[in-house]
Amino acid sequence: MITDYDLIIFDWDGTLVDSIDWIVECIQTIADLQDLEKPSKQACKDIIGLSLSQAMLTLFPDLSDDAKVAMVAAYRQTYLQKKISSEDLFAEALPALNKLKQMDKTLAIATGKGQTGLDRSLDGTGLRTYFDYLRCAENMQSKPSPHMLFDILEESGINPERAIMIGDSSLDLEMANNAGVSSIGVTTGAHSHEVLSKHAPVACINNLMELFER
Repeated sequence: MITDYDLIIFDWDGTLVDSIDWIVECIQTIADLQDLEKPSKQACKDIIGLSLSQAMLTLFPDLSDDAKVAMVAAYRQTYLQKKISSEDLFAEALPALNKLKQMDKTLAIATGKGQTGLDRSLDGTGLRTYFDYLRCAENMQSKPSPHMLFDILEESGINPERAIMIGDSSLDLEMANNAGVSSIGVTTGAHSHEVLSKHAPVACINNLMELFER
């Protein structure tokens, strides 16, 4: 399956890193602190992949601009209380990345994280050197806009039909569809096999090592 592609683009949270529960906890914590109605766990999962500003407006649509800024700052402060290390990676992440590098694949990240958060996560997990291209929603249009993927494709010079997006969220797969890029859903994060399958991925897998089984 993965041999058909030259450029493999990964989401971060819920795809390579087991961070979804912590993100949900942070969102619900700051809602409590701001005396806002606490969103459900699934509602929090559904916005993972959006930029922080868009995520807060989606969850709390009545926020003023000042309140939105305060929520984003509070989220970042809460999220950074937890250190990130290689232990936060899914067990299959590093073996899969090593195998892809051995196959001489070009690897990239397209994430809703901010640049500071992505840098911290890459350095904490030790994965920075695996990726040729990094894109985040702080500097690009947020998912499901194809902006991040278009930018990676343009810089890499790789044709869209030779690229594939791997992610755990419907936003990842919608972004791929909008960019004319194939996708693979992975059921380790925000959304189930049933939800991911609605977006016509070439496959839905339960862990990243399944990339090499088809």
